[in-house]
Amino acid sequence: MNHLKPLAIATALVMSSISFNQQTQASECGLSCCIAAGVDGVGSNVGLTMSLQYDTMYMKTNKQGTTKIAPKQVIDHYLAPLSNTMGSGMSMYAVSTNMTMQKIAANFAYRMDEDNAFILTVPYLINDMEMMMGMKMPPMMGNPARTTYTMMKMDTIEGFGDMSLIYMRDVYKDADIRTRHRLSVGVGIKAPTGDHLARNGSGALVHMMMQTGTGSWDAFLAANGTMAFGEHEDGGALFLLSPSLFYQANTRNSLGYKVGNRLNYDLSARYRVTSAFNVKLDLNGISSESDSSDGTLDRSGLVAYQNPTRNVLDNVANTGLNSLFISPGFQWVVGDGFAVSGEYRIPVYQSVNGTQQVTDNWFFLRLSKAF
Repeated sequence: MNHLKPLAIATALVMSSISFNQQTQASECGLSCCIAAGVDGVGSNVGLTMSLQYDTMYMKTNKQGTTKIAPKQVIDHYLAPLSNTMGSGMSMYAVSTNMTMQKIAANFAYRMDEDNAFILTVPYLINDMEMMMGMKMPPMMGNPARTTYTMMKMDTIEGFGDMSLIYMRDVYKDADIRTRHRLSVGVGIKAPTGDHLARNGSGALVHMMMQTGTGSWDAFLAANGTMAFGEHEDGGALFLLSPSLFYQANTRNSLGYKVGNRLNYDLSARYRVTSAFNVKLDLNGISSESDSSDGTLDRSGLVAYQNPTRNVLDNVANTGLNSLFISPGFQWVVGDGFAVSGEYRIPVYQSVNGTQQVTDNWFFLRLSKAF
């Protein structure tokens, strides 16, 4: 029996901002879509593995570069250059203060033989956001100009996201039985099955990062390795390392908007405490390019998803980032083909272009069943 079997049940390919976000659209993803938290392998057993993953990303912190900045500071910074003369009129600017991005993803990993596997991912997204609106009033009746701040809760945006299909092939393994070293590579595609045209009550497009889809066909390249060390008392491996790379190349949608290409790089270390219970510590990196728009106008007369004079979220200058997380977690083989796993992602480095809201807490929980 393959010594990786306890892990095979628990490690169907997990698509996460990550991934998106395609999508938990989040500033942590540089307003780019998150499909994967990294390629985690599809197990060794021939047949079907189904998993249901829930992840929640909480965001409160705004940053410029690597420096934290309060929402009022962002608003004041933008409104400060405006004139204090009577003719300046009223000006407004909005900044996100709280975002919660939830994703429920059904993953179907089918290993058709010892070397080839397919993974289908169907996500459902629930996006919530609160914003602070700063309103600068012009000087009136001898009083100086002043800024008032108002909190607003945006309507929840939810629905099915963009589905993805990826093909993985083992290109190297040291043995068919009791495999200790393996390298897999893959290619995939994301279809625009989510909504990228959600609008608010006034008919304006919802911020791109809040949409459940991107409206674009995108491509993936993936690589995943497994290296086993030591020997557990049950005859299997005691310690495993699993490095992976996942690159997403995005195209432009019908509104002329293109989310930035994205690279996930991950290193997962697992220790088998018992035959059924493993602890793990992952290193998860994200590098996302800036988004871009070709100037296509929406029916509102504005460039699609763009209103840089009114909102920090609607400006492609505030996209693109580099982030690094440390993620402690566990894997528990419950029995009868079922397994439970989860992790908590802790940000250790976040550097953004412009002004963006970054991840403060990110939780994952999965239930898997091997058939």
